[in-house]
Amino acid sequence: MNIETIAVKINGNPYFTANCFIVSKLPESDSVVVIDPGDEPKLILQHIGSRKVLAIICTHGHSDHLGGASFIAEATGAEIYMHELDVPWARELYEEVSRYLQGRISAEVPPAPKISHYLTEGQVLEFDGLALTVLHTPGHSAGSVCLYHEDEAVLFSGDTLFYSTCGRTDLPFGDPKSMHDTLARLATLPPDTTVYPGHESPTTIGDEIGRGLSEY
Repeated sequence: MNIETIAVKINGNPYFTANCFIVSKLPESDSVVVIDPGDEPKLILQHIGSRKVLAIICTHGHSDHLGGASFIAEATGAEIYMHELDVPWARELYEEVSRYLQGRISAEVPPAPKISHYLTEGQVLEFDGLALTVLHTPGHSAGSVCLYHEDEAVLFSGDTLFYSTCGRTDLPFGDPKSMHDTLARLATLPPDTTVYPGHESPTTIGDEIGRGLSEY
């Protein structure tokens, strides 16, 4: 699997970035899947180049993970995938972001995201030889998911699991008990599983277990 990571600035803030991943079966593949396009859609589209976008997948409904999704969907014709439980939150955040951006010089207000496909637990998404299994991992939000590539032991964790910590549960629709159960589940994955989180650097399940994953 080929993974390209773009640290996009959220609302132009260089001190607040989120990871967008452009994923394909092989480096030479002419089609890709985009995971968590939180902002800077023009930059993301430059990285994609002439390749076809087969899907836009958002691990949850927070604007720093789907803020650029509508722009990319419009530019490429790709459809957006997300868990149904986060759709109301995504709409609410869109309205908040729109109000914030209106009046800013040269600001582009993102179109409201149109979610075409709802992700479900255990669903296997197959795109041009690339298979990603959906793990419903609530805690940071009700509809948070991780995307797991079993053959290569890779997990795209969104804001569920980071290097040495987990996602916040004090936001609306966050739930500490759900996060505890989710982290216990992730701890059962193979220790050599590489974790690509929604912010900051990659880690592994084994390293996080060593840091006390179940106590985060």
